[in-house]
Amino acid sequence: MKKIGRYLPATVLFLAMSFFAYDIIADVINDGDGVLHILIELIVFVAISFVLFRELHHVKYLNKEINDEKSKTARLAGELLSVMLEQFSQWKLTPSECDVALLLVKGLSMKEIAGARDVKEKTVRLQATSIYAKSGCAGRHELSAYFIEDLMSEL
Repeated sequence: MKKIGRYLPATVLFLAMSFFAYDIIADVINDGDGVLHILIELIVFVAISFVLFRELHHVKYLNKEINDEKSKTARLAGELLSVMLEQFSQWKLTPSECDVALLLVKGLSMKEIAGARDVKEKTVRLQATSIYAKSGCAGRHELSAYFIEDLMSEL
């Protein structure tokens, strides 16, 4: 549906351009209208053609921008994950604690983390307590803030 919306103006312009091309050809073949009428239709045809090609160029530019932003976002997400894993290593978190810490930062509840990791909720709570002690964070909000604070410093 998004692609249709992107190309809708171009489609309308193409249909209008086709109509004027057909009308001009029909007028010339049938000698039904005067030169001024055909000239005006030709000017409109050229104007619509120009706008159509500008619109297609603009859509191409926007698609490139979208792809660039998607790439940048993916790269930043990967870099953030690397930074987080490096910090987890500095805090000397166990592999299980690293998994739990990532899920805490993502905002999952203790119950959701337990379900995702197929462990008891009590185990997740103990691991979270250990994570907070090793990191010096008071809770999940402080843990998340630790990693996003630098991202927001430019605001």
